[in-house]
Amino acid sequence: MRYKLQEILTNVENLWLVGNQVILTNVERARRHMGNSEICSVCSGAPESILHVLRDCPAMAGLWQRLVPRRERQQFFAKSLLEWVYSNLITTPEQGNEGWPTLFAMAIWWAWKWRCGDVFGERGLCRDRTRFVKNLAAEVTKAHLLLKAGSQVTDRVEEQIAWKNPGESWVTINTDGASHGNPGPATAAGALREGNGTWLGGFALNIGICTAPVAELWGVYYGLVIAWEGGFRRVILEVDSALVVGFLQSGVEDTHPLAFLVRLCHGFISRDWLVRVTHVYREANRLADGLAKYAFSLPLGFQHLDVCPEDVAPVLLDDVNGVTRPRLVRV
Repeated sequence: MRYKLQEILTNVENLWLVGNQVILTNVERARRHMGNSEICSVCSGAPESILHVLRDCPAMAGLWQRLVPRRERQQFFAKSLLEWVYSNLITTPEQGNEGWPTLFAMAIWWAWKWRCGDVFGERGLCRDRTRFVKNLAAEVTKAHLLLKAGSQVTDRVEEQIAWKNPGESWVTINTDGASHGNPGPATAAGALREGNGTWLGGFALNIGICTAPVAELWGVYYGLVIAWEGGFRRVILEVDSALVVGFLQSGVEDTHPLAFLVRLCHGFISRDWLVRVTHVYREANRLADGLAKYAFSLPLGFQHLDVCPEDVAPVLLDDVNGVTRPRLVRV
């Protein structure tokens, strides 16, 4: 299939960013004091909010007029951002053979890509955007059906999951982030251990208000910091967020709201040492998870932990002894 997996994953990330209202429009840039004007740079007719970029700007309104049936247009253009996104991802207007949620997702992803191209002077040639989006949606739907038809095993089996020691001459840094509310009060934490599970150091960070991915990335960053400053040069970084591991392994575009944090982490990873970034199940990351919960009881800011806190000492002992936890995993 021509439509790459990375594009699909990026589309999913885009939907998450839209749903959490953190797309970096001119309104958001002005709010963060990163720009002087909220006005749309394409139509100059209204503040460039997320809803304006994705739906109401003349650059996109014409496309939606051609995609949405006439009888549904008034309601389509009247909804608030979250109502508009969620309702169109779960409903199916009459749109020929393409599934509407997929078509809608393709359209809002490319609305943002086209807007970035307009702003940064990287606009590509697309003579018929309506047909272009429809073709992409049909291609993604076809790929999904082929994948579904070709999948022979969809069962899950129970496996026993435990923290694994990193092996001789390596150390492991387990990190985690937590957010109550997403965005809401958030923390990050990490634990550095050698092969036999011995505690080498750790940290707990009470961040304040942010989203879960931001907290996870701060955890990764400070985990790398304490490992580097501790003089360790062969490090296994274990994170239980597949999204964050994807950011670290594949990178993000410069326009991504989390690009700054991802670049901070990459700055450390690219230093003169060996760092293996690994996704683990939460059952193998219980110590970092416990430390992140413990961090909610601490004052705002960073706390270096020379000794394992008593609150999570039993978890550390479990990991040393190889205690497992059950988890249903795909086979």
